[in-house]
Amino acid sequence: MRVIFQNTSNYIVLFIGVVFANLLLFFGMLLPSALDHYQLEIRNNMLAKYQYMLSVPASVTSGNKLDSMISLLEYYMDTRTDNKDAEKFSAYSLNTLPGKYKSEEILLYGVEPDSKYIHADLSGDGVYISSAYADKFRIKEGDTITLKEKYESDEYSFKVDGIYEYTAGLCVFMERSNLNEIFDLGDDYFGGYFSNTEIKDIKEKYIGSVVNLESLTKISRQLDVSMGDMMGMMYGFAVIIFLVVIYLLSKVIIEKNAQSISITKILGYTDGEISRLYILSTSLVVVFCLLLSLPIERQVMEVLFREMMLSGISGWITMWVDPMIYVKMMAIGIASYAVVAIMEFRRIRHVPMDEALKNVE
Repeated sequence: MRVIFQNTSNYIVLFIGVVFANLLLFFGMLLPSALDHYQLEIRNNMLAKYQYMLSVPASVTSGNKLDSMISLLEYYMDTRTDNKDAEKFSAYSLNTLPGKYKSEEILLYGVEPDSKYIHADLSGDGVYISSAYADKFRIKEGDTITLKEKYESDEYSFKVDGIYEYTAGLCVFMERSNLNEIFDLGDDYFGGYFSNTEIKDIKEKYIGSVVNLESLTKISRQLDVSMGDMMGMMYGFAVIIFLVVIYLLSKVIIEKNAQSISITKILGYTDGEISRLYILSTSLVVVFCLLLSLPIERQVMEVLFREMMLSGISGWITMWVDPMIYVKMMAIGIASYAVVAIMEFRRIRHVPMDEALKNVE
């Protein structure tokens, strides 16, 4: 206790160093873990194995009315499918209002009332939003969201009746008839198909895009690959900082107590007994600092991770911490300190007995 209280200021600096080093280590371990969990969530919460987004040909909206009607009729005929899994949906995109962060594109789905893919009660006046949308903008059930046309000033407000568990995109869900009516798309309009099997009887020229597991996890896989090397560097940098801070402070503590160590040697104490006195006290403080730093780093990382996601990417990746991260951080911290402890034991062994006579008057 005397050794600990005599070196309180050094241990405070040690705690700050541990927090900083562990914060880097935490981030390096967190991102790959969060990306893996994100991919698993997408796999378990897909709306359908395939989403076919149809592309309306330009001839439908250009030229004279007769040609447009013929093109539209041809479009409807050629986009029919005999696939029994296929279910029509309407789609429309709006943007969030500009603010502190860039405007995000929100995809509005208009689904069938008895949809076998979207299991939510959409019969009310409000809408459901995806859990990713709710998490990113901290929206709760009962709130009102306002969205706007991307290149126009028209705004639309919707009351949130519920949160739909879907992490792969920022989406709004409502009945197809309501979406078609709000945006004046026509009673029979639809923009795509949900399906759990591939649709092969629609002409490729009418398929704008296909949303499946591979496309939904593309961003996370790219982040994982592009940042993989950087995460390894952060591991190494964090461990180096940890080692340097503990080594320097342990060195200061040993040097500060060199005279006391010398006296104990004169009194017949062995190097092992002296090491237990000085190194054990620092060991207890290091373990305490490691444990105390974990909840602090969790709170700080929640803020940093959220800011990074808000300003860095479109869409949303939820912060998820694998409990094993804490175990690994403790193990790395203790192993790093063990290296320092061995070095400090050698330093104690080299403290001469005549050190006790240097300050005697």
